[in-house]
Amino acid sequence: MLNKISIIAVVVVLTVIVVLVNKGPATPSVVNSMGGAESVNSQNETDKFEPGLVAKTQSNILPEHLKNTSLKGTSIDGLYPVDGSGNLLLSKDIKNRFEYFLSTMGEFEVAQVMDMIKEDIALNLVSPAKEQALKLFDDYIAYKYALADLEASLDSPEEYEVNDIERMRSQLQQMRDVRREYLSTDAVDAFFGFDEMYDDFMLARLEVQNNQQLSAQEKQQQLDGLEDSLPQDVQNMREETQRISQIFLLTEEVKKQGGTEQEVYEINEQEFGQEAAQRLQALERKRNEWQSRVNSFMAKKQSIEGDENLTSGEKLTAIEDTRSAMFDQSEYRKLSAYELMYEEASAQ
Repeated sequence: MLNKISIIAVVVVLTVIVVLVNKGPATPSVVNSMGGAESVNSQNETDKFEPGLVAKTQSNILPEHLKNTSLKGTSIDGLYPVDGSGNLLLSKDIKNRFEYFLSTMGEFEVAQVMDMIKEDIALNLVSPAKEQALKLFDDYIAYKYALADLEASLDSPEEYEVNDIERMRSQLQQMRDVRREYLSTDAVDAFFGFDEMYDDFMLARLEVQNNQQLSAQEKQQQLDGLEDSLPQDVQNMREETQRISQIFLLTEEVKKQGGTEQEVYEINEQEFGQEAAQRLQALERKRNEWQSRVNSFMAKKQSIEGDENLTSGEKLTAIEDTRSAMFDQSEYRKLSAYELMYEEASAQ
């Protein structure tokens, strides 16, 4: 089973990839006033929607009252594309916009987050797209609650072998069934079409890799065939993702060998260009600053816990005072994950 340190490392790699690579393709569909949908030609990226498909009044600027929250320093992700008749176009961009605000769950009460999204819809859309988006949001939230119930009933990964393909396939199918219970087929295709296609691809890869009746050469031939069966844009994305991962591992090795920040920057600039290298450098500095604060806090926390002159209550108060002095409240959830990781590492 992966430990939390391994998971943190994977998250770092994925963060680097997100900085450099766009998400998978979306599939817009027109939602008519009767709640049905008809397919339209799709564009893969937000900025490639045809002129007029995005309301000119839509804004990705973070509202003033959210600038002191965990969303500070960000722009609103996603948008609500509409067609020339004012109908909502189903697209993964809508899901991204919903999830942007839903990421504040825990920081705000559930009702506050719901109102936040409904207000965003009302500010950016007019009829009939506004009513269509509100209905879609209600359906999406109902799906999220049903998904949470399903996930609570499923076996966790440590309770079965990771290569138990049939179990994985069954669980993925249950998730797909829940999506189609609460969302229209067109909404599922727009929100999850790429994810489901990629899940099928990865399961097929696992089946080949775990087939003991195939020779190494036969396995490679079948794996190559699976790769070739992917849409060309997905093949390109996989190749770029693999290249980014390789460069990330290279820069990590350079740092382990005592390489400077400038050396790492030059590698990234050569591979990805100046703008991307600057973004990665800023990301690395931000991550190092965060890790430095976490290390300092954990050292102080450990010192407080080991102080025999303090009562249990005084220790808790001192730790909380230290936490509030070093971190914003919006950072507490992220800090808690690191505290748990440190505690588990210390216990090993």
